[in-house]
Amino acid sequence: MNMLQRPRLSIVVLNRQRERFVAHAIESACAQTLAREQPGAVEVIVVDDGSRDGSLGVIRRMAPQLRCIALGGVGQAAAINAGFAAARGELLLFLESEDWLYPQAAAQVLAAWAPGVSKLQFRLDLVDADDRPLGRQLPRRLHEGAQALALLREFGAYGSPPCSGNVFHRDFLARVLPLDESPWQAGADTVPILLAPACGVVRSLPQPLGAYRGAGPDDWLPSARHGALREACRRVLQGKQALAAALDHLVIPRRRELALAPWEARTLVMGLRLGPADPALPRARTAGRALRAVLRWPDLRLGERLLMLGWMAGVLLLPRALAGRLARQHRRLSGRETPTC
Repeated sequence: MNMLQRPRLSIVVLNRQRERFVAHAIESACAQTLAREQPGAVEVIVVDDGSRDGSLGVIRRMAPQLRCIALGGVGQAAAINAGFAAARGELLLFLESEDWLYPQAAAQVLAAWAPGVSKLQFRLDLVDADDRPLGRQLPRRLHEGAQALALLREFGAYGSPPCSGNVFHRDFLARVLPLDESPWQAGADTVPILLAPACGVVRSLPQPLGAYRGAGPDDWLPSARHGALREACRRVLQGKQALAAALDHLVIPRRRELALAPWEARTLVMGLRLGPADPALPRARTAGRALRAVLRWPDLRLGERLLMLGWMAGVLLLPRALAGRLARQHRRLSGRETPTC
């Protein structure tokens, strides 16, 4: 690539301990049709955060022409900061190394981009560890424009895909990065995702442009995974505090205490019932916040609202073994069914 030519899109692959999957992610980034049609339009950067499983060897063998940044296991926020500092593109996509992009993703993103857009988002097809489609897409609903901003001010959340389904404008990222690295060892991608409506227009593409390798239904649930469930709950609570502070810094009016989004409420309900005792999750207050989340979230249909309330009641009140089975069922039904046409 001519170093004087600025790429249109930088794809930053974020890797940690994903030796099995990282090659697929890099291959998908390098195989974009836009890169063939417009040489130099796409650059690919790989940030490895202290992997000890052979990931670095895979990265260096398969992509000697790419820039690889090796960090010392300092967390996702530091990886995002390093990727942004190295990237030269007008637009940036942070690709988790267990996910991958479809070949036309970059071309369709650039074709849909418009002035004033801070983030363009698209759904991801949910797959298992062996790349098998699970017949579902994330997220269930996409919010954009004024609706996304209104939800952000009230709930500190809106319908958005996971990390790999978001493309950001450099000027927006320059307003919110670098991230504070100490509280964001994981989940740091939520900060630019959630702040995008406050700093520009969020737009959505209707079609999925990549695949997301989601956590299995048991990954947060009892016994050996108590630590993962507790950490997920604390990320929800700490994320609310961090987002409130960021909105205040940007002088964006907000609800005094940001409400929970339904998916955040579900996480806290699972933590309350299935995780170890945690003083950060007082039972009555947490259950009340979860209930209000379901009642206040604006675009739930009546049937969805009733189903979610019933699910929460079951997880909180049923015997522990049955509550765990009910929670697993929720995890299997993440997102929406893949359309048949």
